[in-house]
Amino acid sequence: MKNYIDSIISRIPEFRDWIIRGIKAVKYSWTEEYKNILKDLGALALFFGVQIAYPLLYPLPFYQDHESVRQLPVAVVDQDKTSMSRMFTRMADANENMDVVMQPASFEEAKQKFLTNAVNGVVIIPKGFTNDLYQNRQTEISVYCDASYFYIYKQVLAGVNYVSGYMSAGVQIRRLQAKGMSEPAALAARDPLPLTSFALYNPSGSYAAYLIPVVLILILQQTLLIGVGALGGSAFERGKYHYLAPTVSRKGGTAAVVIGKAGAYLSLFFLHALYFYGVVFKFHNLPMKSDIFTLMIFSVPFLLAVIFLAIALSTIFRTREMAILLLLCTSIPFVLLSGFSWPLICMPDWLHGLAMLLPSTEGIDGIIRITAMGAGLRDVMSNWLFLWGLVILYFLVSLFAFKIIVKKTTQQMEGNSDVNPKTQI
Repeated sequence: MKNYIDSIISRIPEFRDWIIRGIKAVKYSWTEEYKNILKDLGALALFFGVQIAYPLLYPLPFYQDHESVRQLPVAVVDQDKTSMSRMFTRMADANENMDVVMQPASFEEAKQKFLTNAVNGVVIIPKGFTNDLYQNRQTEISVYCDASYFYIYKQVLAGVNYVSGYMSAGVQIRRLQAKGMSEPAALAARDPLPLTSFALYNPSGSYAAYLIPVVLILILQQTLLIGVGALGGSAFERGKYHYLAPTVSRKGGTAAVVIGKAGAYLSLFFLHALYFYGVVFKFHNLPMKSDIFTLMIFSVPFLLAVIFLAIALSTIFRTREMAILLLLCTSIPFVLLSGFSWPLICMPDWLHGLAMLLPSTEGIDGIIRITAMGAGLRDVMSNWLFLWGLVILYFLVSLFAFKIIVKKTTQQMEGNSDVNPKTQI
């Protein structure tokens, strides 16, 4: 036992030296990455220009009362021309979803207006509309709207359905009152099972409140991936990887270099996240039902997972142009796989599994629950722990990828004695 203790004690200086070398390697890698960023105009534009300007400019189409789809122009073709049909037209015009901008004399005229995008929908009130109502016969209102633009289609159809249902209820109530029922009894008979709905978390139906937080999270991810990828492509072009061979060849050297790089990126993007949550959210009146502290704690594993994934991918690229072009192409697939444009549960299992490998999938879900729903860290603990799992996974992948690229470039540079002495840590 004494020999075992003596053996451990004798190794303490060696272990201490190993820790000191590791800290020096992390510090060197961290500061060198800062220098690489400051010397690269493209990286500066991505890491600073895009992060500051784009979040403020992107939501401008939704700025100040333009975040909801309202008052869509429609045409009403009144073939009945009675007081009842005119009442329907007035009710349609009063509905917040629609604005009756014209009343063409014929369907063909309305069709031409629709095809030229002068109106987003055409409502047809058929001849005999009022007579059918008085004769207790079923009548119908025809609605033509463009289903290729799904949000507009939904709003126009919802507006006409509301007006039709409201007028139908009024007609039925008057009939019941004519039979001797009181107004409360007629109301109860007409709707014996009323439905009360509550629109939670986004009661105004704001498109900006739904879209912009997701886009901001994807901006963080994509700028990190593209920026780190471009720096990796530049490093390969300039033959910088082999300078790290002395450090990487030591035990734990690869981890120290990767952690140092990750620290540089995390320190920058942690500030960007603070700017997003503290400035951009307030500037655009986006929902913020939790506190910044909870958001930043949740954002740490999200940012680290993206950073280690970016470092691993950066070793693939041989030029900065290749990195920018290929990673730009991932933006749309990552949006589609994020789960906000189409529910993850509706995707094929293999595609759902692929989406879970992206930090943005769990990151978006957790951050939206915190900001829009007021969830605490305990409520998003599963998302948070899953992101830490991705951190470990991509950290290990980045270690393997980084060691391979340094070894490969060193072999290619064999015989070249021009080794930077600054890397002798």
